[in-house]
Amino acid sequence: MECSARETIRRTRAFFDERAAQWDTMISADHAHRLQRIIESLPIAPDARILDVGCGTGVLFPILAGLLDTRGCVVAVDVSFAMMRETRRRIAQLCNEQATPEHLLLQADVAYPPLRPGSFDWVICNSCFPHFHNQQQAVTAMAGLLSPAGTLIICHTESRAAINELHRTVGGVVGGHALPDAPEMESLVTAAGLQLETLSDQSDAYLLCACK
Repeated sequence: MECSARETIRRTRAFFDERAAQWDTMISADHAHRLQRIIESLPIAPDARILDVGCGTGVLFPILAGLLDTRGCVVAVDVSFAMMRETRRRIAQLCNEQATPEHLLLQADVAYPPLRPGSFDWVICNSCFPHFHNQQQAVTAMAGLLSPAGTLIICHTESRAAINELHRTVGGVVGGHALPDAPEMESLVTAAGLQLETLSDQSDAYLLCACK
C-alpha cells in the first residue's frame, strides 16, 4: 500500500474513532427506518452469508437479524476500532433479546480483505463508499468476495447530492469524499467484473445493485 493511501486511511480511521461514541446522535433519526426499507426490498434468503462493509455502530445488524435465521451469517467489518466497539455493544444487547444469525466482527479495510474469495451471497456497503481511498480497488475487492451468484449492494439513506454536500460541509478529512455519478459507478462495477442491475437515486434512498 503506497504511503499516501496509508496516511489517508489512518486519517479516516481517526475521524471515525473520534466520533464513534456519539455517532448515533449525529445521524438522522430516520436513518435506521429508511435503511430497513432499502434492505427489506432485497431478496435476502434466511440462510444468506452477508458481509456488512463499513458497519459503523452496527445499525445494519438488527435489520439483517430480522431477515436471517440461525443458519445465516453476518461478518461486520470496519476500519475504525471504536466503531467496531459500538457494533459489538449493539449486537450483544440484541443477542440478549432474540436469536441471531452467526456473526463475526473484523477490524479491517475491505480494500485489503483478510477473507476468503467467494465467501458471501451479499456484500452490503452501507453509507461508507465515498470514504474509500481507491474506489475501484474497493469495488474489485468486494466483487472478489462474492459467491458466483452473489450481489453487491451500495446504499445510502439520502441522495447522492445530499451525501456529497454533507461531506463538503463537514470538510476536513472527509471534505473531498464523494459518491460518484451514475456513469462512473457503472464503470467501477463493470471493471470489477459485475453486471449493474439497479442504480436508483432518490431523496431518501440511494441504491446500487450489481451481480456476478
